[in-house]
Amino acid sequence: MIVLKRYWISILFIITILILCFINPPQMEAPPMTNFDKLVHFLMFLGLSGVMFFDNSFHLKQKVNGWLIFVASFLFPIVFGGGIEMGQEYLTTTRSGDWMDFLFDSIGIVCGCLVCLLINRRLISSAQ
Repeated sequence: MIVLKRYWISILFIITILILCFINPPQMEAPPMTNFDKLVHFLMFLGLSGVMFFDNSFHLKQKVNGWLIFVASFLFPIVFGGGIEMGQEYLTTTRSGDWMDFLFDSIGIVCGCLVCLLINRRLISSAQ
């Protein structure tokens, strides 16, 4: 129960991403931008990485160092993104796994972690 209370924003992001990645997408006209779904994957995982980074740094800062927070906020989203692509490929009939989606998930995660590290560094230096 404590995990739900402490990490509710991360859990909400995870549930939202799962729903978006596994629902049967409605038929609609494609946006004029090609590969729009890659941008969506990038943004979803950039957000997840950022939320997990700050959730972890806020709740674990007394117990672990910043490097461990970074690794935990990077590795889980990478495994999660890969798991989603595998699940889409092997567990659904309406979706298919795509390695390019996983690549853009990963790029979003890396960018999210780097931005969070910069923000965290500035917050720490301004607090001192």
